[in-house]
Amino acid sequence: MSHKHHLELTQVGMDFPTAKGPFNALQDVNLRINKGEFISLIGHSGCGKSTVLNIVAGLYQATKGGVILDNQEVNEPGPERAVVFQNHSLLPWLSAYKNVELAVKQTPNGRSKKEIKEWVEHNLELVHMSHAADKLPAEISGGMKQRVGIARALAMEPKVLLMDEPFGALDALTRAHLQDSVMEIHAQLGNTVIMITHDVDEAVLLSDRIVMMTNGPGAVYSN
Repeated sequence: MSHKHHLELTQVGMDFPTAKGPFNALQDVNLRINKGEFISLIGHSGCGKSTVLNIVAGLYQATKGGVILDNQEVNEPGPERAVVFQNHSLLPWLSAYKNVELAVKQTPNGRSKKEIKEWVEHNLELVHMSHAADKLPAEISGGMKQRVGIARALAMEPKVLLMDEPFGALDALTRAHLQDSVMEIHAQLGNTVIMITHDVDEAVLLSDRIVMMTNGPGAVYSN
């Protein structure tokens, strides 16, 4: 069932309290995203890109306006929105396999043990990490950690995948490989993706549409 707009941000504004009074980080952000679209948010540091992503993730509550996903208001985190951060944020004491398995077990879907195992393996395969399933994060490279982070997010079967500079900390070659993987996965799964980047080339390569954000404070964007 396709909705005209899968994800809609309407007049979103965000004020953060400071000692000197409220700091206006975002103002009047309007954005309509279709199902399966890959959107890049681009702009300089401090323009509010991460704030937008965190509001969609439900980690921040907008001060003004709101976010609607499939006709439901977003106001708290949920498994239908999975986040991949710049720093992989894997649990260091769990293997790659166990990190993905944990996310699957936290997503209510009534899978049997066998189905969970198959699903975890499938998602590690998607990001070409099957060979390192039993390795701890400390035993694998930064690029590999990031692949596991993406597998973990995908395994939750989110309607929207949110990526905050997912390749920002990687060297150029690793970055290029991972960009290829993400394009391949997006082509295969057709999930909705919002990615933050400050790299114009990366945005052009990966996105269906690029959203430029003006410099903050009071960053504004309409589309």
